[in-house]
Amino acid sequence: MRSVCLLAAVGLLADAAGADGAVPILYTTDLLHPHADPDDHFDIATLFGMPEFDVRGMVFDLGPVGKDRPGIVALRQMMHLTGKEVPFATGLVECLVSPEDTGREQPEETQRGVELILRVLKESPQPVVVFVTGSLRDIAAAMNRDERLCREKIARLYVNAGHAGGDREYNVDLDPHSYVRVLNSGCPLYLVPCFGPNGYESYWRFTHREVLDGASGGIQGFIVYALTQADPAQRDPILALTEPVPEALRQEIWSQERNMWCTGALLHAAGRACRTFSFPETEVLVEPSGRTTVVSSGIGRPMKVFHVDKPDEYRGEMLAALRQALAEFKN
Repeated sequence: MRSVCLLAAVGLLADAAGADGAVPILYTTDLLHPHADPDDHFDIATLFGMPEFDVRGMVFDLGPVGKDRPGIVALRQMMHLTGKEVPFATGLVECLVSPEDTGREQPEETQRGVELILRVLKESPQPVVVFVTGSLRDIAAAMNRDERLCREKIARLYVNAGHAGGDREYNVDLDPHSYVRVLNSGCPLYLVPCFGPNGYESYWRFTHREVLDGASGGIQGFIVYALTQADPAQRDPILALTEPVPEALRQEIWSQERNMWCTGALLHAAGRACRTFSFPETEVLVEPSGRTTVVSSGIGRPMKVFHVDKPDEYRGEMLAALRQALAEFKN
């Protein structure tokens, strides 16, 4: 599996890898069931399919859109397929009222996500990679409750959100104050803009057939279950992993296209060195509204920003990596 991306230099892994070489990672995601965008299902499969990761916890970023449908079903399916047990919690529902908001005023039942973040960081003997998709409300609230802990125990913080050219972006709009708080936190940031000019964007796409044809039956069942928005009360999510896919449904789903954003950042977080993108040290102007713009040196906040160096080859490398991650599943 190292043929796509060679393991990175020891220096990249040394900041987070445990004694066994695994990278401890805390994952926050707006994965939902029924889904809002099933790119999140391919991302969680990538996360669980990469052997470099030791997944320490998962927080479901909810907000008003997801408060009644966190993707716990998908996580349980992944744990069944891999035999891994991962602590999880649902997070805050309301937007932060300011970049300094701790979120403590929100209902008690919504506090578990922030509490899990702080517990994972506190209990880890080494710094942890934090990987955020969706809004940043739970990690921002965690920073506001214990900034010192976050600074000491976050090895790398991947922020999969934003537009590098100053335009509005969906994930930022979910909670602008939390985005601003995290980008100004001083933590070791790896900003992964969804879109932007001059190569500063992580977006790519594929046709389902390109990855599902070579995937295990379990992964095929996992994706079909997500895309059909099956009701767990009517169709058991674990049994569904081994059910054959009807041919008409297969043809329909296999022909669909999927937009993706997080694959490259997951490869980098795992410590792999890839050929088609990098994280150059860049300055970013962070506006109070949450708009971000890559700017000339001296007028922005320095951080590492995802950049596609070889646009003609980028999609091919991401596609091959996704195929390999899904091939790790044996069921």
